[in-house]
Amino acid sequence: MNLDYLIIDVFTSEPFGGSRLNLFLRGDTVPESLMQKLALEMGCGETAFVVPARSGGSNRAGLRVFTPAAEIPFAGHSVLGATFAMDYLQKRESGEKTEDFVWELEAGNYVVHTRDDEDGRIYSLQQDSPDFLGQYFHRRKVASTLGLAENEITITGLPCEVISTGLPIHIVPVDSLETMERINLRRRDADSIAADLGFGDLYVFTCETINEESTVHCRMFAPHFGIPEDPASGSASGALVAYLVKHRLVKLSSNITVICEQGLEMGRPSRIIAQAEVVNGKARNITVGGSCVLVGNGTILSP
Repeated sequence: MNLDYLIIDVFTSEPFGGSRLNLFLRGDTVPESLMQKLALEMGCGETAFVVPARSGGSNRAGLRVFTPAAEIPFAGHSVLGATFAMDYLQKRESGEKTEDFVWELEAGNYVVHTRDDEDGRIYSLQQDSPDFLGQYFHRRKVASTLGLAENEITITGLPCEVISTGLPIHIVPVDSLETMERINLRRRDADSIAADLGFGDLYVFTCETINEESTVHCRMFAPHFGIPEDPASGSASGALVAYLVKHRLVKLSSNITVICEQGLEMGRPSRIIAQAEVVNGKARNITVGGSCVLVGNGTILSP
């Protein structure tokens, strides 16, 4: 049996930027025991399998997502890349590429909105309402994990905090772009954080940016999911919007847009567009999106 897949770069309009996705369009033909092996073999941050929707209906499907180390219940860039693939293969049943598409994941159902703007087609994912899971007060341990001095976090006056808009994200503020460039992740210290929180992954940001249009500059380290560094993190960006609003790091209005630049240190520049409504000083109806581009396709010879 031959297993066909697409290679898609998400959160970029240029090939070899953003986050790489390997997408198997006939996931129902892939034995469950083989999915994790394929994700490890393919090697990129996420490998996803399109499966039939449990509830049936038009413009919806199921999706299973794997990192090289584990299956995960929710993943922003897999959902967006899979929707792009539906358009590329003309698989929207109505033929209208601007209609919403619903993906059924382990964590729940997620709606992808599609719109066209001056940068091309933008795919945006509606995320869960923010769940503030608590601050992490061991900033010295966090700094050590990143190979930094503790004052490069404390100088911001901001907390390290775990927030979920579908997946728990440990958000870490640092003081500058120069500090971001010097990060050198120490896996053993990340293991110590994982013993406290259940995961040792860190989403680091600064309000200094390289691109003038950007709001924040970000780096994501997910060693416990088999991803030393992720060039674009959709689910983390949604949590970051909630953080930015809570701590008044963006100018609040009824509707806000946050542009996250990421992946520049890896040579895979990403542009993530996050939007939210602000109600009583809190972010609501958060969407995260960006462009996608097809890089290639291939076939795995199934054993």
